[in-house]
Amino acid sequence: MQTINARPTHSTFFIDLPLCRLNVMRSGQGEAMIMLPATISRLENWYDLVDFMAQWFEVYFFELPGHGESSPFQQPFTTALIGPLVEQLVDELGIQRFSLMGFSFGGILAMQVFSRLHRRIDNLVLLSPCLTWRSIQVSAMRREMLLKIVSLLKHASLKNKVYHLLHDPPYLTYSASFLRRLGNIEATIPVDEVLKKIQPTTLDILTAQIFESLKFEINPPQEPHSTPCYLAMSVFDPLIDFNVTVATLQRFFSQPEIIQLDYPFHQPPKPFTFDELNEEFGPTVEAFLAARREGIRCSDSDQRIYEE
Repeated sequence: MQTINARPTHSTFFIDLPLCRLNVMRSGQGEAMIMLPATISRLENWYDLVDFMAQWFEVYFFELPGHGESSPFQQPFTTALIGPLVEQLVDELGIQRFSLMGFSFGGILAMQVFSRLHRRIDNLVLLSPCLTWRSIQVSAMRREMLLKIVSLLKHASLKNKVYHLLHDPPYLTYSASFLRRLGNIEATIPVDEVLKKIQPTTLDILTAQIFESLKFEINPPQEPHSTPCYLAMSVFDPLIDFNVTVATLQRFFSQPEIIQLDYPFHQPPKPFTFDELNEEFGPTVEAFLAARREGIRCSDSDQRIYEE
């Protein structure tokens, strides 16, 4: 399949904000979209998805504070800071209204941003998102073990030992295998590659992210939001429960559009290329945007839309 448009050209820049300095990637033109990162995401991991969505939006993606070349927060990392951070970012860029997109852990970030800035958000797009700790498919025993481990890593002496062990190949392999089994992490996610690239500040933030993922819950509004919300997720996702995610989303949004996928993974074994994204999802994005322009729901014409 031919790309829907010529591939946009992305660029990167630094922006100094009150909370931290962000390393930002920009691509495309048109309505603004803020794309939120997943755990330990670097710009180079997101080129294809950013450029794919940039065929319809002016997309901004940034490395999380303390990751890549973004500076850490001056205070301990918490997802509650991402709402004010995105507010500072869009204000500095002169963006009044925008769409918001999040994948996996980016679902938690998206909900934090939405709860603060929902009056400025035109669309919310979620890809296999974590929206509540209840959706994470680990047993109660494993969840408690993970919580204890990340709590122990808050101690500086133990954290330093773990950091050095992660850069010792035999221990790295063991650590990756242990985390994969304990956290029900699928084989497609290269845990060992992720761990060996972790810097001390990133390790602090990663443990905070794991802790929040296992504890995160946000109260729904008294009345569901009417903001257009789109979810694309596999019913066979091995990490995040599809039905729990849908039920959670329906408490927040009056008419979420939900596409059921049938992938046997949470994260693809190999990231989709720009052309593969166009092949798999380009027509769906076009259909959503056309339906929005005409003021109709895609579920009226797309049989893959989930209906209770």
